[in-house]
This record gives sequence, structure tokens and C-alpha cells, in this order.
Amino acid sequence: MSVPAWKQTCWRLIGARMFRCSPHIAHRFRRKLLGFFGARVHHKAKIRKTARISCPWNLTMGELSIIGDHALIDCQDKVSLGDRSVVSQLAVLTTKMRDALKAGHPEINQPIRVEDDAWVAADTLVLPGSVISVGTVVGARGLIESSTTEPWHICVGHPAKAIKERPYPNKDLQSIAAGGADS
Repeated sequence: MSVPAWKQTCWRLIGARMFRCSPHIAHRFRRKLLGFFGARVHHKAKIRKTARISCPWNLTMGELSIIGDHALIDCQDKVSLGDRSVVSQLAVLTTKMRDALKAGHPEINQPIRVEDDAWVAADTLVLPGSVISVGTVVGARGLIESSTTEPWHICVGHPAKAIKERPYPNKDLQSIAAGGADS
């Protein structure tokens, strides 16, 4: 989707400044402002006023998703945050970078998806083309590079690797609903 230059300029000069100057508790205002510029933000999502979002028209946020203080969402391409997902303070999600391994360093521009119940912890870097799978926790200062994490695991390191399975909170309820448990 091509966004007119006037809309991009309006966001940078007016929208982003209004966003940062909003009161601490004005989540509704920030959701509406992002929505005006094309973001699809659930009415129960929360975005801190110090978060920086480069292209709101490429942002989708699910129910109860959160973007923390000083997080940078550089969404030159699509960024999708699932229901109950968290992007903690100082985390960076970037959909655009240069490929250092190829001659001429061509641009890489790929979407990022943070699925339901996932948590990108403080000061983590998520690179283009990455998928944070359902229920995954990426530990503080982790690096996710163009890959998919394992569902319901805790991942840490550079690049982040699964180190421990994360308990799935409704596993018993789902097995009962599917008829897997004996009565």
C-alpha cells in the first residue's frame, strides 16, 4: 500500500509530536491518533507516549497488546502484534535494514509478526522477516534475526535460542475441550 507523501509528512510533523505530548494516561487518544493515520489498533491496546512508531499505517495491534516506554517500532513494512502481546521498554522492531552479506548491501524490507501471548522483553532487537511465535518470551537484550521462534518457549541470546519450555496456561482446558482427558 502506497501512502501519500502528504500523509507521511503530516505524521512526522504533527501526528508524532501530538502522540509524544499526550498525557501519560491518554491511551485512547493515542489509539485514535494512530488509527487516523491508518493503524489498526484494538480498543483495549495500550501504547506508551514515549514509544516511537515510524509508519503507523503499517501497524496492527490486537486486544490487550502493549508497546512500552521508548520502544521503537520502525514499520516501513507491516508489523503485527497479536492479542496480549507485549513489546517492552527500549525494544526495537525494524522491518528495514541493509544486507551486509551481499554485494552492494541491498535493502531488506520484510514484515514482522509478534503472535498472541508473546513477549519481547526490554532492549531486544527484532530484525526484518522475524516471527515471534505464540506464547514465546524473548529475554532481555535478545536478538531475533529473520527467523521463527519456537511456540511457548523462553528464548535468549544473540541470536535468540529456545532454552526452556514455557508452561501453557490453558493446556488442560484445551485438552478437556478436545476430548483428550478422561472423565
